[in-house]
Amino acid sequence: MNEKEFPERLKALRQERELTLEMMAEDMNRKYGLTISKGTISRWEGGNTDPAMTYVVCIADYFNVSIDYLAGLTDSKLPARLLAYAKGTRQMQKGGCDE
Repeated sequence: MNEKEFPERLKALRQERELTLEMMAEDMNRKYGLTISKGTISRWEGGNTDPAMTYVVCIADYFNVSIDYLAGLTDSKLPARLLAYAKGTRQMQKGGCDE
């Protein structure tokens, strides 16, 4: 995981949805049965601690982005399955599925 990308991307995703740290923590706890606090999310965004993979998976699902995006390995926010579908759809529009 790129040490600087994850904190920056997490914060940007939260701010794009206009969520406070507390709102995000409460929503994720309710949706995924977690027990994270706003302080935990703040430490992730500050780059002070890294979340466990379980939390990374939940964060990716919560924001509907790929883990690769969160980790700074790609600039595409789309989860891999949606990206593959989008590429396939474009191929079909071009006239076939030759690949």
